[in-house]
Amino acid sequence: MKKRLIGIITALFLVSGILLSPEIGQAQTTVDYDELYQQGVSEGIINQADVGLEEWVKENENEYKQVYQDGLKDGVYDASMSYEEWIKLNNYGQPPVVDENWEEVPQKPMLKGVYKGYNIKKGDILITNGTSSSGLLGHSAIANGNEYILDIPGKGETTRQWSTSRWMKEYDGKGWVKVYRLKDSSVANAAANWADKNYYSTNGTSKQNIFPKYGMTGSRYSKNPTYCSKIVLQAYYFGTENKPVVQVFPSLVTVYDLPNYFSKAYKPQQVKYFK
Repeated sequence: MKKRLIGIITALFLVSGILLSPEIGQAQTTVDYDELYQQGVSEGIINQADVGLEEWVKENENEYKQVYQDGLKDGVYDASMSYEEWIKLNNYGQPPVVDENWEEVPQKPMLKGVYKGYNIKKGDILITNGTSSSGLLGHSAIANGNEYILDIPGKGETTRQWSTSRWMKEYDGKGWVKVYRLKDSSVANAAANWADKNYYSTNGTSKQNIFPKYGMTGSRYSKNPTYCSKIVLQAYYFGTENKPVVQVFPSLVTVYDLPNYFSKAYKPQQVKYFK
C-alpha cells in the first residue's frame, strides 16, 4: 500500500510537469524559453540581430542555469525565486541597453591607463561577460584612477586594484568588455575617489588596508560583505554628495542593469566595446 501511494504521488508530479530537485530544494517547472525570449525582445532588451532564439536557449542551458543554481545554494536570493524571474532580473543575460553610444574625440594616449590605443578614464564603469559569480551574471568594476581598476572578483576573494592593462587583458581574453562613462567628469572623479578610499586604501595610497569579504547580503549602506556591482553603484550613490546621480538602488544590484539605476541626467553611456 505504501509503495502504491508513493507511485500515485510520483505520477501526479509527472502529470503536472513538476520535478522536485533535492539539489536546490525547490520545485522547478519547465522553462518556456520561447515566451521568455519574445518578452525580452518586446521589452527592447534582447536584440534579435545579436542573439537568436536558438543561441539564447543554449546560453541559458549551458551557462545561465548553473549561475542561478549556484545562487540558490549560496542563498543569494529567496529560494522561491523562479528561473524566469531570475533571468529577467539579470537583464535576460544581455549587456546593458543604453539610449545612445558616444565616442569622445581621440586624445593623445597616456603612458598608463591605455589599452589597445584607448584611454580608460577615472570613474569609468567596466562591464564584462568574461566571468560570472554565484547568482549574478557578468562582472563589473570601476576605474579608481586613470591607470587602475578596482573590483572584487568573487566568492572567497577581497577587493583588489589592478593596472588597466592587466585587468583588460584578463577579461578581454575571456569575452567582451564594455566601457561606460558619465559625461560629467567631476562626478566620475568623485565616485572613483570614494571607491578607492572605502574599498582599497583609507589614505588613497597604493598600499591596501581595506579587505572586505565577498557576499551579497547587507543593505546599500554596508561595505562588508560586498560584491562587484554594489561597489560601483555605492561609489556613485555615496561619493557624489547630494547630486541626484543614482535613481534606483535595489536590494540586489545586477551587473547588466547597472546603467539603468542612474538618473536620466547622469546615465552612463557606452564609449568603447572590446570583443
